[in-house]
Amino acid sequence: MSQEKLDQSVREEGHQVSSRAGSRPMPQSLAFRGNFSHALDDKGRVSLPAEFRKVLAEADERAVVLTNYISDGARCLEGFGVGAWVAFEEKLRKKSRFNPKLHKLENFYLSRAAECPIDSAGRILIPLHLRQYGGLERDLTFTSSIHGFRIWESRVWTLIFEQAESALMENPEVFSDIDL
Repeated sequence: MSQEKLDQSVREEGHQVSSRAGSRPMPQSLAFRGNFSHALDDKGRVSLPAEFRKVLAEADERAVVLTNYISDGARCLEGFGVGAWVAFEEKLRKKSRFNPKLHKLENFYLSRAAECPIDSAGRILIPLHLRQYGGLERDLTFTSSIHGFRIWESRVWTLIFEQAESALMENPEVFSDIDL
């Protein structure tokens, strides 16, 4: 069976294959959990949290995709395993290429995306344009999200967390509309 037919067969079973991540099938979404503090070095490298590396290794992922993101009115970066990013791109390809909302998404989100290989020390190099966008200077916080993870300048993350906590303290039902 050709690699292309094998990849198609695996996709039909609900998995995603990335040629950069090895030949084994991987789930389309990875579950990152928790929040972790790490320091950015002078070259723009940062260690991925060990727990995140474990999740990626189990899926045979050797890189992450980072892009700019806005959460609660603050800039940060959003990250994914390569397989999850490829699955996202495939969903977007099914949309009309003439959709103005898709153009905005492409211009803001896709155009800034960068694949960041994980080195032998478990670090990634965050490209300069993304460090500048996120205001990432030295102290970073990695946080989990439903679709991947986020990277924040730690000062910004502290404010965002405090705002979320304050909203919850003022209104204990603030999350009730999520309807789990």
